[in-house]
Amino acid sequence: MKISTIDLQYISQLVYETHHLPVSYIHASGEIIFEYASAECLNHPSYHSIKEQLKIYPYHTSPSDYPIFFTIANFNFFFINLIINKQHLGAIIVGPSLSPQLEEATYHEHEPIPTLHYQQRLAISLFVYYSIYQRKLNKTAVIHYNQELKPLIRHEGHTALELSYARRNDIVHTNLYYEKILLDNVKNGRMEKLTEVLNYSIVEQAELGVLSKRNNLKSVQYLMITGIALICRAAIEGGLNEETAFTLSDFYIQKLEDQNSIIDILSLMEEAIYDYTSRVAQAKTRKYSAPITTCIHYIENQLYGDITLDQLSAICHLSPNYLSSLFKKEVGISFTEYIQQQRIDEAKKLLTFTNYPILDIGSLLNFTDQSYFIKVFKKFTGITPKQYRTKYAHH
Repeated sequence: MKISTIDLQYISQLVYETHHLPVSYIHASGEIIFEYASAECLNHPSYHSIKEQLKIYPYHTSPSDYPIFFTIANFNFFFINLIINKQHLGAIIVGPSLSPQLEEATYHEHEPIPTLHYQQRLAISLFVYYSIYQRKLNKTAVIHYNQELKPLIRHEGHTALELSYARRNDIVHTNLYYEKILLDNVKNGRMEKLTEVLNYSIVEQAELGVLSKRNNLKSVQYLMITGIALICRAAIEGGLNEETAFTLSDFYIQKLEDQNSIIDILSLMEEAIYDYTSRVAQAKTRKYSAPITTCIHYIENQLYGDITLDQLSAICHLSPNYLSSLFKKEVGISFTEYIQQQRIDEAKKLLTFTNYPILDIGSLLNFTDQSYFIKVFKKFTGITPKQYRTKYAHH
């Protein structure tokens, strides 16, 4: 990390002024170097007590590569460790905030404690982390390290009532046996086995009818988001590149949140399952040497950046000529053609699922000009990008 205390103060001030969230820097010694908070918050007796706890919180014992979320007395916080030359210099702490369902029970209306959904807190944490370290984090990875971010669909106090309601109304949930079979099929790339378990393991037909009557769209979205996390993990265990798996997870979770009907949610979930399973199947058919596997993973992770043979040869510690020869021998096509193929596959997704202008898509994927992008796209698909979008775009 190369950032000054002045820069940290500026970032903290912006977060406070934008979101009305208190922000402070607590040194590893427990000393508060600076803090931004409203006078009402600073003078609140409860906050004064919590601040003493914040001074002695064991920040250094938590992973340093992610924002870490925690709760004290129904107050939500997250912190980001400050590490330079492997030395822990303290942490930036952001909070308190309240979850929406706790606001009325804990505070009066005039008290200035912001109420934020977990997704808002997550987005703010990614922004603060990037401002400090200039490094983008994957949302799914951050959620994986933070149990606090797992959304609660129901309060614990209502569990008995929910069970009773379900029994009275014959609401049955997904059969765990089928779920295990589904995840095993994803993990092993068994495309041909998906159909026979898909309808049972996601949401059974009877349950779908009940959910539709209850109009509980958010519950289904949360259920499917949990399913994406499980499928993502199974795909990684099956050999899918981790960065690819997490990126797909982000994409499908965002798409799930945009759906307005249960049928659309389930349709998208089915698409995600087939997508993950297909990619695992492809990964399993490719038995490459260590250098070529490294190259392929690098290309997958850097599709939007500049990729050169010299870069990969340096990473693999091989000469460019030898690596080029080895790549074509194992993959069956040249290094350049493989990158083109992967970028066109990515372009197809952008044309299908986004409204980005075709010119922007070509530019994002490092094609030098629109005519060249169209020429390469047509080489691999037989049609132009415009024709492809007209035929396959999700409207």
